[in-house]
Amino acid sequence: MGGQGNWDKASWRKSRRSGSEGAGECVSLASSASYAAIRDSKNPCRTTIVLPKSVLRGMLDEIKNGVFDLR
Repeated sequence: MGGQGNWDKASWRKSRRSGSEGAGECVSLASSASYAAIRDSKNPCRTTIVLPKSVLRGMLDEIKNGVFDLR
């Protein structure tokens, strides 16, 4: 697995915060040595976004720091 490879057999994880009662607005993550894949957990057959892990880490840091917050 890697890059745009086959992520069908990957071990996907969903956030514990998503819960089972909520609106189902959650993503699932899978990873390989160098890449991370993101997909819609309620529609897993749709598009999967594959990023280098370093890009995902940077994006998550920016989210945590409020860079994308609507003001």
